[in-house]
Amino acid sequence: MAAQQKSLNELLKWSILNQATAGEDASVKSADVKPMEKLDPGLIDAILGKSESQLMLEALTVIKSPQATVENKELAWEDFEMLIQQIDNACNIENMKMWPPILEELKNENPKFREQAAWVCGTATQNNPKAQAAFLKDKGLAPVIDLLSDPETYVRAKAIYALSGAIKHYTPALEEFKAVDGHGKLVGMLKNETDISLLRKAVFLINSLLIEDPACSTQLVNLEIVSALSTVLTLHMDDEDLVEKVLVTLRTFLQSTSTPVPATSLALVRPQIAEAKEKYDQYILDKEAWTDLETKTA
Repeated sequence: MAAQQKSLNELLKWSILNQATAGEDASVKSADVKPMEKLDPGLIDAILGKSESQLMLEALTVIKSPQATVENKELAWEDFEMLIQQIDNACNIENMKMWPPILEELKNENPKFREQAAWVCGTATQNNPKAQAAFLKDKGLAPVIDLLSDPETYVRAKAIYALSGAIKHYTPALEEFKAVDGHGKLVGMLKNETDISLLRKAVFLINSLLIEDPACSTQLVNLEIVSALSTVLTLHMDDEDLVEKVLVTLRTFLQSTSTPVPATSLALVRPQIAEAKEKYDQYILDKEAWTDLETKTA
């Protein structure tokens, strides 16, 4: 408080010295006019505060500094992510040429920094077409997709978050996602992921993509999505929330596709639908949904 009062006093003295007008007791011509004193930028920051762009730049400088400690880098990432929750700040990532150094961190040897970089990517692009376009232009999609197979669970979780922000409601990103076999990576997670929370996220994202882009169902037929969903049901029938998400996604897929689904896949999933209905019935789906699933897998 004392330091702040001192700064205010200094600013007041500077204002008095430099804002004299011709109407005061000494005329401009007769008075000894003192040269304008330059105000210390640090004093301006102390009084007015730094701009959010400055704070973003300072945080990224710490993130990229070889001398900064791990703890300071983690704090800088947290500060940066908080700042870009504002859409204007998220757009400024592109304006300030920050995407390339951020995307480099997706390959950092420290998994915590890979996670935080993916976190920033997801927050910046979520419901923000301008940031989505910049992220895509700077080739952010491929390294995020690669993180779906990261050895660390928490990194994979943030990769799904980043993917969701980058591609949902943005057709150019959806098209590139298809082109680089993004659907294949997601289906691979269904077959290999052991973390239930992550499986929920992956299934939910697949369902969202089917709703937004029904044409991707053709690709999912070729990737044997029904078999992959069947595997999840086999392993996790006791998890009510996951079973519900799987069955909702299966129904969305079957409603979307015009490509024939292999009979062997349908035969595999039919008894699991029956088991889930017996176990959960109206708790997860209504009568119409159950009937629809049974009819389309018959």
